[in-house]
Amino acid sequence: MKKLSGQRDNRANLTQFISDGRSRTIPKQVEGLRSSREQLRALAAYLQSARESERSVIAREIHDELGSMLTGLKIDLSWLTSRLPADQMPLLEKSRAMSKLVSNIIQSVRRISTDLRPGMLDDLGLVAAIEWQTQEFQARTGICSRFTSTLGNGKLDRELDTAVFRILQETLTNVARHANATRVDITLKEKAGGIILTVRDNGKGITQRQIFHRKSLGILGMRERALLLGGEIIIVGLPGKGTTVTVDIPIKRPSGAARWGNGRRKSAVVIRAVR
Repeated sequence: MKKLSGQRDNRANLTQFISDGRSRTIPKQVEGLRSSREQLRALAAYLQSARESERSVIAREIHDELGSMLTGLKIDLSWLTSRLPADQMPLLEKSRAMSKLVSNIIQSVRRISTDLRPGMLDDLGLVAAIEWQTQEFQARTGICSRFTSTLGNGKLDRELDTAVFRILQETLTNVARHANATRVDITLKEKAGGIILTVRDNGKGITQRQIFHRKSLGILGMRERALLLGGEIIIVGLPGKGTTVTVDIPIKRPSGAARWGNGRRKSAVVIRAVR
């Protein structure tokens, strides 16, 4: 009996030892995973910032250098056309066709430059950039689009402007591709300590499957942009009634949050579809 009792005590001690070891190991593993996630998020924030800076440089170089050279070429073509003899119709038609082609190239260069980084986002601020984007979206898609804002025209933090604008662009891209909508309403307003962007369409409504699909990288990017700035994004889909995307981002953020995405902030990303 004493032998059996001793064996039970040994097993109990061993079980307690293993349990204590797990109790000490699991918190370390959790902390390690949390640290790794924060490092990955910091890396993503850095890469995102570097990409935006590079896009800004490329956009300005395309607009200034290539745009000015094409404008000079068009002026030279106009000068040449005006000096061709009136009886040289084939040459006149060819020069006019070349001038038209150059004009089209200039428009393409402007569009590419603006898509890379809208100059007005840096020069005039978020409100002007969203107003332009709304008009451009309506002209391109034919979807009736309206933008209202209670925010002033002044420029905010560059990273905040960029995040809100890019989230808007991705939202409008999803509307054009998937929503089958005929109307989009965009509002931008200021609240205590932050700004709220709301995009509402009258399309078929996003589903949970679409939101959480592994290929929904656009929504994942929207979520990360909001989270990096300590913000919140809510996506609500109503079948047959449309989708509403609400972005709530604080203007004042913890030190280092915007640039590196580190720190433990009270932020959330709520994505849901209503059946």
